[in-house]
Amino acid sequence: MSSKTQSVYYQRSDLDHKHQVDLPFEIPVGRVKKSRLRVKIENWLVNTGPTQIWLVAWVLAQIAYFAVSYYQLWTSPTVATFRSILGHGLPIARGAANIINFNCALILLTVCRNAITRLRATFLGKIVPFDHNIDSHIYIAWSIVLWSYVHCVGHYFNYLNVNKVLQQYATPEALTLLSGPGLTGQIITVALFLMVTSAMETIRRKAFELFWFTHHLFVVFFGGTLVHGAFCFIKGDIGDPCRGGPTFWKWWIGPAALYLLERIIREWRGRRLTQISKVIQHPSKVVELQIKKPSCKTRAGQYIFLNCPEVAYYEWHPFTLTSSPHEDFVSVHIRVVGDWTTAFAQRLGCQFDKKSGTVVTAPTTLPVVMIDGPFGTASEDVFNYDVSVLVGAGIGVTPFASILKTIWYRLNHSSVKKLKKVHFIWICRDKDAFEWFTDLLSTLEEEYLEFLEIQTYLTASLKPEEMTNLMINTNKDADGLTGLRSKTFYGRPNLDQLFKNFKIKHPSTDIGVFFCGPPVLSDQLHKMCDKWTDAEFGTRFYYGKENF
Repeated sequence: MSSKTQSVYYQRSDLDHKHQVDLPFEIPVGRVKKSRLRVKIENWLVNTGPTQIWLVAWVLAQIAYFAVSYYQLWTSPTVATFRSILGHGLPIARGAANIINFNCALILLTVCRNAITRLRATFLGKIVPFDHNIDSHIYIAWSIVLWSYVHCVGHYFNYLNVNKVLQQYATPEALTLLSGPGLTGQIITVALFLMVTSAMETIRRKAFELFWFTHHLFVVFFGGTLVHGAFCFIKGDIGDPCRGGPTFWKWWIGPAALYLLERIIREWRGRRLTQISKVIQHPSKVVELQIKKPSCKTRAGQYIFLNCPEVAYYEWHPFTLTSSPHEDFVSVHIRVVGDWTTAFAQRLGCQFDKKSGTVVTAPTTLPVVMIDGPFGTASEDVFNYDVSVLVGAGIGVTPFASILKTIWYRLNHSSVKKLKKVHFIWICRDKDAFEWFTDLLSTLEEEYLEFLEIQTYLTASLKPEEMTNLMINTNKDADGLTGLRSKTFYGRPNLDQLFKNFKIKHPSTDIGVFFCGPPVLSDQLHKMCDKWTDAEFGTRFYYGKENF
């Protein structure tokens, strides 16, 4: 043992052992021991902390802004007459309106995908959780719903109080439905209700077209909000009679201009020359589409939006790229599970027959497709770590196909600098799905066995005849199911044991864990990253998930 290092023996309750654990790695003798609180804080800051800090800051900003708005309106001498009539309903309604303005500015920024793709590649990518832009969009939307409810209730009480003073000249019904603020408020509230309800996950997955078209009521929502405050419902006693007039546009104009520019660029880019070069039908109802588009410059792990005008002119669907930036085409693997994917696969000449397997009918012509993108995701950061763990579930393996191809290219050209080891884990329910990328995995395993470690898991049960066939075809050199050197495991992976092994194999290392698949497994992986991160001994698991 070196004089500068010593073995580590320590008690860890999260290993579920009551005895001391001897971890086979060494640390510097002069290491400063960290307090338990400091270790917990540093562990928390690896994954969960940054996102929660931004979330708390956003919530506190809303509360503070509402409190300031409430105080200003409750103490302002310019609205003393209206305040005497409306009471607390005035500052409550106006304070909530200010928060709606603030959130309406933020919500547009979360869907400026081109800007986010570029910003996440800068130093801001380490500070701002850009990969959570869709989650942020949802949180902000629900916040708008909450403050809209507060705003509406406040004004309903205001209408009742106005009626007490003006009697028959201003009934609550007339103020609510016929006045300028009331009518525009009803319109934008209905538009918001339809947008939010149609965006619920169950509806979005089962009726994507309903979600897609209803969500474009944002034009009505923002248009109505722009004029909603222009009717001067709250009048001042002295000076400015309308208290500065409508204020929503001041918040909205900047993000709206950026979003409009974003849409123009995406429309222009999506309609540039595109040509389908190859269609391949894979087992388990998956279609591979290879597309020639010289103007599309990609990076490994990115995704695109795909449109087929013959199927649905206004629908754009996201798919992760399975091609490497070093190939002269872009490719996606599409699992045929819904109305759009079924119609698109049929137009490509693919037919899936449950009884006889697959039948391919070559079409006389291939359809025109349009590509919007590419856009950045967490998987782009694979090469920023010494060790990366890639976890794909079913068709969720697609981003890692692009990454593995890129790894193969870089290894062949000696351009892999930081990345030293890749653990690839593929979890499938259908045994035929392993055929999608068998050739790629076989090549990588054959040439770079020390660099790449593959683990495949089959979660579905096999029939007796299938088990017999596997036993016959399995030998010491190849797995009977995948044909790889790495043996297939049957059942779900033991994540606790996997992460424990990663920590032992790669001590004092920053390990990137990247996942694409169902939310339930994502939550489990995130918890494992938090659990096995140990800032005291330098092993940290950074979690990243595909989110588009």
